[in-house]
Amino acid sequence: MIRPLRIAMVTEYAYPVLGGISEHVHFLSRELAHRGHDVTVVTSRQHRKYRNDEDSIDRAHAHDAGYRTVRIGRSLPVISNGSIARVSAGPALKRRLARVQAPMDVVHAQGLAAPFLPLWSLRSSKALCTVGTFHTYFDGGHIAYKVLHQYVATAFGNMDRKIAVSRACIDSLEQYFPNEDFDIVPNGIDIDFFSPRETLSETQETPRILFVGRFDPRNGLGTLIDAARILVDRGIDFRVQVIGDGPARPMYERHARRAGVWDRIEWLGLLNEERPEIYRNATVLAAPCTLASFGVVLLEGFASGIPIVCADNIGFRQVIRDGAPGEFVNGDDPTALADGLTKVLADRQLQRDWGARGRMIAETRYSWSIVAERVEAIYREVLEGKGVDLSLDFAAQQ
Repeated sequence: MIRPLRIAMVTEYAYPVLGGISEHVHFLSRELAHRGHDVTVVTSRQHRKYRNDEDSIDRAHAHDAGYRTVRIGRSLPVISNGSIARVSAGPALKRRLARVQAPMDVVHAQGLAAPFLPLWSLRSSKALCTVGTFHTYFDGGHIAYKVLHQYVATAFGNMDRKIAVSRACIDSLEQYFPNEDFDIVPNGIDIDFFSPRETLSETQETPRILFVGRFDPRNGLGTLIDAARILVDRGIDFRVQVIGDGPARPMYERHARRAGVWDRIEWLGLLNEERPEIYRNATVLAAPCTLASFGVVLLEGFASGIPIVCADNIGFRQVIRDGAPGEFVNGDDPTALADGLTKVLADRQLQRDWGARGRMIAETRYSWSIVAERVEAIYREVLEGKGVDLSLDFAAQQ
């Protein structure tokens, strides 16, 4: 253990916005707070209709997770990298950010794919330890890094350590910033929040195919709908449960009606607390996402003890490796996805074996306690390298 540190976790993505970075920020902040640190998540506000939700969530996190949230500016959605990204705007935003960061021992910027709040935090940080975590894989490059190369490079130069959640992130950055050193610290999973069923029912149940993700084209919901049509034609019994939402929802609903599988799909919307129960009762997780830097949704499947059929992309290969179970299929190919799902749905022993192996992988590689310990070690190495006394005896004297 080291003495308590004042940590600012700066991000464009925080609850109630759902997604991999929001999950990462919440659980890492919670674990660091449980380790005795004083953690502040710095983010922006969503649309005014979410104000009550934000305030309620922030109070709950302060009480239950042990970290506070400071919101400055307004978050705006933009199309980026085949998905919906977020950027912050507002009067005197940089000055307000610098004021929040001023007393911090550590400034940790999360998600550096847009030159806004996280990059501003790096450029203005006066903390003894300044760290950035990269979450995104850029397929074919990133316009902000091309056009604003020098601006981003200045932020890079102000970082003491650079963290990437996967080798894929580093590969996409090297075209702009060669010869940079990165620490790879993966995303984690809450192995208590997500847990398996105690037993797999021996009675015949209608198999449940689970999809979790924003309704972005790259996440492949359209591919799953077409694969569902193929499963119907093969005479396979199933239901598809969809956790997620987005502006494209009407398009996917029309797609399901045209494909003749509307009655097979449950549109569950955006869920959080309810997700573990839905995961553990699923038969298989379908993840046809064609572009990913990692695979948090795969970790949720592992921790829940269910088998996975997923697109073969560079990010998912960071997770389905070294003994981790899963079935890769070609992205954007409904027949390949249907073949993979057919294989898993037909083999109950495979379901049991993959579920048990996945749970073991979640516990031994990706629990948040393991991830937080690695991040804390990076903070410690930076601060001790600068001569900072991190002993608890020193803290007691202050």
